[in-house]
Amino acid sequence: MSVKPVDLNKLRSTHENLYETVVAISKRAREIHEAERSELEERLLPYKEMIRNPTSESESEKVFPEQIAISVEFECREKPSQQAVAQYFDHQYDYILEKPVETKAAESENDDETDGD
Repeated sequence: MSVKPVDLNKLRSTHENLYETVVAISKRAREIHEAERSELEERLLPYKEMIRNPTSESESEKVFPEQIAISVEFECREKPSQQAVAQYFDHQYDYILEKPVETKAAESENDDETDGD
């Protein structure tokens, strides 16, 4: 699979902080990966059961062509990181950073520490 460069200026155009954008895209890529992994496990489950509980001795070492086809299908898919970048550029998702809430109590503690001596 070839490497696909990403235009960093295009990433930076939506939000000021490039690092935060990359973190948001990586989180989305993890979500995509988890969804694909669970789908793959779900589709391969019947074959795993046949291998674990074979009806005959020859079936325990049998390779199922359907199992190989499913694995190849998933291997040929676009990688989750590339999907996440494409979705970000297509505006299919966005992220919003939560700003830390400053409390008055924290400020008053700092004032109490200075004695004024």
